[in-house]
Amino acid sequence: MASVTLKARVTNISLMDSPTGEKLVRIDMSEEREVPGPIIMHESGELGRELVPILSQMLRMLPGLGQGAVRLLRVSLVLTEDEWEKLPAKPSIGDFFEVEVQVGRVSVRREES
Repeated sequence: MASVTLKARVTNISLMDSPTGEKLVRIDMSEEREVPGPIIMHESGELGRELVPILSQMLRMLPGLGQGAVRLLRVSLVLTEDEWEKLPAKPSIGDFFEVEVQVGRVSVRREES
């Protein structure tokens, strides 16, 4: 049976209200992916060799472009307060989980450290 497995980190745990007024706990799990740096095309002359390090440094300083990784939301799990309280080991921000998706089944397991 084919399956897809991914590794995700808990990045947010928040309390929210359902439309019926019930309190819910939302757990967001995200994957961090490397962002490729900008590609600068230049002539192989002396001016190009001098400008590339300067341009690269300037691009790293710009908001949003300087970060080497981007967070991609992969799984959001919403539990009632009762379900949250019944969890024997509650997840914390920063915990890693393995998410496996199979035909008709999704499983989420805490990654062993």
